[in-house]
Amino acid sequence: MGKKPDMPLVRALRRYAKKRSTRFHMPGHKGGRGVLRDFRRLFKKNILNWDVTEIPGMDNLHEPQGVIKKAEEMLARLYGTDRSFFLVNGSTSGVLAMMGAALNPGDSVIISRASHRSVLSGLVLTGARPVYVMPEWHEELGVYTQITPEVLRKVIKENPGARAIVITNPTYQGFCPDLKEICEIARQNNMLVLVDEAHGPHLAFSPHLPPTAGDFDVDVWVQSPHKMLSSLTQSAWLHVKGERIDKERLSSYLGIVTSTSPSYILMASLDYARALMERRGRHLVEKALNMAGIARTFINMHTDFYCAGDELKGRAGISDIDLSRLMVNVSGAGFTGFEVENLLRRKFNIYAEYADLCNVYFLVTSGNNSKDIRNLIDALIDISKHKIKYKDYRYSSTGQGHTNIHELLVNLSTIMKKLPQKAMEPREAFISRGEWVPLKHAEGRIVKKALVPYPPGVPLLTPGEMVENEDIGVIKRLIEAGCSMQGIDNNNRIYVTVH
Repeated sequence: MGKKPDMPLVRALRRYAKKRSTRFHMPGHKGGRGVLRDFRRLFKKNILNWDVTEIPGMDNLHEPQGVIKKAEEMLARLYGTDRSFFLVNGSTSGVLAMMGAALNPGDSVIISRASHRSVLSGLVLTGARPVYVMPEWHEELGVYTQITPEVLRKVIKENPGARAIVITNPTYQGFCPDLKEICEIARQNNMLVLVDEAHGPHLAFSPHLPPTAGDFDVDVWVQSPHKMLSSLTQSAWLHVKGERIDKERLSSYLGIVTSTSPSYILMASLDYARALMERRGRHLVEKALNMAGIARTFINMHTDFYCAGDELKGRAGISDIDLSRLMVNVSGAGFTGFEVENLLRRKFNIYAEYADLCNVYFLVTSGNNSKDIRNLIDALIDISKHKIKYKDYRYSSTGQGHTNIHELLVNLSTIMKKLPQKAMEPREAFISRGEWVPLKHAEGRIVKKALVPYPPGVPLLTPGEMVENEDIGVIKRLIEAGCSMQGIDNNNRIYVTVH
């Protein structure tokens, strides 16, 4: 017999599946547990049979006239939209398409500085000019929260010709802005409202969650049902209502950013996710909310950590909060989020969604169960009580513990609360010639490839912005602390424009 083929990715996936880990990460189906048994059997049996192309009877995603059109119309009825689209290139493709439909080269668009990197790609695609709005910064949690209507009014007054505003609802942390007032401000100034609601496909299904973008006077919004519902990774959907967005132009941009060989397996999972939420949406969402509530209570009562909750409403720009996700602050107990994430994964076989300097994040969906919640609570109690025992799992190379975290947080706050110096527009920087330079020698250089802690995907520096000395120090310290940083290579070089 010949040598077995080497399949490193397949090998890694099989290894992870065999671990039977506790999953608090995307996708929302949690290894299939969030999918009804009948459909799970049907899907497992037919996944290769369903991998087809645009043969007769299967319609065409780019010009749907048959079964795909009918499925999209059923989705539109569920969310109360004028038209909804299936997406097979993730919410990123929806963000690109809605920005393409709304903006022309040279248009000004108001954007929260905490927007996902896909919004930056939309700027490159459209040639629009970003006008950044600084969201509030929560000092203790070490994260951006949301933009406030007051700051938005000020920015619009300074940029009266802005064409649109791009809003995130909710953020990765679950923080929601005052969308009602933001929409009113936008309409008063003849601006379009585009909403990145990738993390909020479940919001429409429970009165105990923040309102969904569709409840307000927005023009177009994108959602990722693979994050919090049951569709497969890379599947998403896009919604539009009203006449302010040219739907044909929107469809044309979707054609640009979507494969001409769309996956019928992904589209089938979207059709299923819609049907499941139509039938049992409230029950499933409130099951997740109840589990998250139990975890939040026990974490706050029995550990030194803090799990964010309703008490944040009305503070630091947070109008509302999605409580189906757990944001656990660990820096107050002397850990970095990276350290606790590492501990949970290696010692307890619990996989969080992601971590940042101060916090660890867990996505709770109907695919989780009470055993998952118990495992998480027990693990966090153990970590909180036995800090010394787990010193070998700590990332910090300095060994200075909590003081080190505080110092880094102060430096990070200084950077995050101000806008970097812009030397050119994002599109101009993107198409310029580039070169790799060592990070330590990058002061004064213009970024060509964004520097992005990922997750959550919010850029520290975007194309066209100048690198300052304090940026270099914080980026180095974040990487040393365990942060995964896109835009920097294994030799600690970043990609900048050529002088």
